[in-house]
Amino acid sequence: MIRVAAVGDIHLGPDSRGLLRPAFATLRERADLLLLAGDLTRHGRPEEATVVGEEVAGLAVPVIAVLGNHDYDAGGPGEVTRILAAHGVRVLEREATVVR
Repeated sequence: MIRVAAVGDIHLGPDSRGLLRPAFATLRERADLLLLAGDLTRHGRPEEATVVGEEVAGLAVPVIAVLGNHDYDAGGPGEVTRILAAHGVRVLEREATVVR
């Protein structure tokens, strides 16, 4: 059995830095992976994606994400994906992944 922790519609921006991270303090004891379920940013801007990445970087469980409509707003979902990947997030777009 795999335990999945999931959050979505977090809409983080530069003024959100550090707000979500404390919620992950006991994540390892409660889940085997974290799913970020879309609308991670407010407008899909790089500075917003950086905040999301910083909030989940280095967690003790794999982090898998799918983007939502807000993450496409600024027209750069590729940049959002690149930033999240640089922070260790596996972003899925018409694909699957295996977590061991």
